[in-house]
Amino acid sequence: MTEVLIVGKTNMGKQLCLGGIVLENRRPVRLLPSKGIGHPLDKPIFLGEVWDMTFNEVPASEITPPHTEDVRAIRGRRIRRYADKELLQKLASCIEARTVEPQELFDSRIRFTRNARGYVSPRHGLPQYSTGFWRFRLPLIRIAEDDGSRFWVFGERGKMLLDVKYVGLEEDVPEELAPGTLLRFSLAHGFPDDPQRRCFLQLSGWFL
Repeated sequence: MTEVLIVGKTNMGKQLCLGGIVLENRRPVRLLPSKGIGHPLDKPIFLGEVWDMTFNEVPASEITPPHTEDVRAIRGRRIRRYADKELLQKLASCIEARTVEPQELFDSRIRFTRNARGYVSPRHGLPQYSTGFWRFRLPLIRIAEDDGSRFWVFGERGKMLLDVKYVGLEEDVPEELAPGTLLRFSLAHGFPDDPQRRCFLQLSGWFL
């Protein structure tokens, strides 16, 4: 059994994507169910919980960068939970979160569409991971939409630097995320009909 801290709980269409950190070695993992790729949206597992978990490695033949964190969760039990400041302190002991510009995310392999939506693609080189923690020196401004929220980042003279979709499940979404907030970003799987095989940037959550 392995202790895993839950750090990501995001909407993946009609299913739930769960991200964690193995506390023993600080390894990031994406916890797939024993079968399939997503969990039910109502699965009772929450950010900040630590689970004593058994998981199996996904065969190397089924791993495609940048999505290299996948493991299959077989069974587990909840053993404790960190909340708010406690969780932030625990994360500080598990991760390194640099303060970066949007274009520096994911080993500076991020490229942008004309409307400032970030992505990685094989054409420009793929990172070897699909989730990570960073901080920005600029605020993120929330833009509400019918199907959720997006966050915008503006640079000098009002230039749009980033337009990123929020895919977490928090209902109380702040209007602004202040500079220096601990942010978790992830890369979505590419669309099958996209010839560029782009994986778009997502904001998975934040920790205050």
